[in-house]
This record gives sequence, C-alpha cells and structure tokens, in this order.
Amino acid sequence: MSFDEKLNAAKDKAALREFEVTITETLEKVVTVTAANQCEAELLVNGQWDDSRYILTADDFTGVKFNAVPVTPVLPTRGEER
Repeated sequence: MSFDEKLNAAKDKAALREFEVTITETLEKVVTVTAANQCEAELLVNGQWDDSRYILTADDFTGVKFNAVPVTPVLPTRGEER
C-alpha cells in the first residue's frame, strides 16, 4: 500500500480537523574570522551578514521541520451529518 493510500485510509477512519502547519527550513554556513573573543567574532560576522557579505542559498540547506497546530475543533467523520 502506498503512502497516499495509507493516508487516505487513515482519513476515512478518523475525525477530520483543520491544521496550520509551519514549515521551517534551516540554512547554515560556517565562516572563519579573527577576533579578540567570541562576542567580537559574532558581532563582526553579524555586521558582515547585514552588509550582504554572506548570502545563504539552497546549497547551505541543512534541514527542515514541520509543526502542526490544530485550528478548528474536531469535525464530523466522513459520512456523518455536519
């Protein structure tokens, strides 16, 4: 059974709800700078990033996460009156 078939079977058995799903993609780049301390290094790179010295692209993609939050109460299951 394919993923879509399993998903549709689960939908038929469960009460339906509406969800807002936040998709968060993470981009990450490591840069090397010379600074007196960690705080100075972070401030330096932050300023350089603000000045567009570092532009993160799809090549810097490191992951994605999904977070679903219900936005409506439980709806009647399929076949039930609303």
